[in-house]
Amino acid sequence: MTSDVATAGFRDPGHLCGWLHDRREAPDAKNTVLRVLLAMATGEGPRSTLAVELLILALWPGLTTIRRRLRPISGADIQTLEADLVGRLSLGIRGARVDRVQRVAATLLRNTDRDLRRDLILEQAARLRAAELGAVAHGLEASVAQEDDRLVARMMMTLGEDGALLAAVHLCGWSQKDAAECLGISHDAARKRCQRAIARLKTMSG
Repeated sequence: MTSDVATAGFRDPGHLCGWLHDRREAPDAKNTVLRVLLAMATGEGPRSTLAVELLILALWPGLTTIRRRLRPISGADIQTLEADLVGRLSLGIRGARVDRVQRVAATLLRNTDRDLRRDLILEQAARLRAAELGAVAHGLEASVAQEDDRLVARMMMTLGEDGALLAAVHLCGWSQKDAAECLGISHDAARKRCQRAIARLKTMSG
């Protein structure tokens, strides 16, 4: 253990993680220790690597909850999904702005959920064949479906995040509210962007 964590009274990583996972311990005290680890993780050298590993272990119960929520849309086995979760969390830890993070666990887990959910939506949409996408478009607007292949290609290439939103709602079966939360926007903004994207599809098909 590093001196920073040792001074908090922990004998080893197992002792630390056990304490962090204990629901009887005070949340504010846990957050203080997590902030120490996050500050170390965003630094350099062996201390940084160790801190990242400890944060992943500390947040593992939260990752399992995210895994359960994302499993239905992932299309991957549990091991692959877990690897994706750990990778995304590691990136979030390394790129965190410590001075802007108040509640470490909540912030890192929320960002991991949001970012990986967005990736999975885009990957799932990309895996679908153009004909399948055209069939979905037909269910939305008959005029849009008349240009199946070209509309699909244009949607994925030109609509950007609006295209991801359409994919989430009309391909993956998400509600606009859930898709909005995933993309970090309001429900009203998601509704308007869906309408805007469909209007753009109509224009491109004309």
